[in-house]
Amino acid sequence: MPVLLPVLFLFGGGLWFLIGMFVSPRDMSLLGRAIGAVFYAGAMTAFFGVWISRARRRAGGTTQLTDVQRGLKRGEVPEDADPATWSATVDEHHRQLRRNLWFGPVVFGVMIVLALWLALTSTPWWWFGVAFFVGFLLFSVITTPRALAKAEVVREELRRRATGR
Repeated sequence: MPVLLPVLFLFGGGLWFLIGMFVSPRDMSLLGRAIGAVFYAGAMTAFFGVWISRARRRAGGTTQLTDVQRGLKRGEVPEDADPATWSATVDEHHRQLRRNLWFGPVVFGVMIVLALWLALTSTPWWWFGVAFFVGFLLFSVITTPRALAKAEVVREELRRRATGR
């Protein structure tokens, strides 16, 4: 995590600065935009730093969280996995995926409608936003059921190991 947070800070601040320059170049001076980018990047780095730290602590540490994520991605549980530690993280991930089944299409659908409206009434640059949100909608609709199926396989294996069958 010591390497991740400075990268996140630079990426977030740089993205904020560049998007601001591109979208509204005359609204703010360069110094004001740079100061805003630093504050935005600092807030996002602090937020995501706390969020990642909490996820790692709940999973039993950095290596444990990485192992659980790898297992969820592959749909398998290693032989040396502790069912008690893994179950909480896998169940939380499963709940998030179940929520994303309906929440992702709703959010991206609304964003597509908003971007369409803005593309038709404001500036043609919003057509890039339409394409962006359509891409995320397709990604969400395709990958969420796959990830949910893999998470269910992992949950079943953990239940089987916990009961000793």
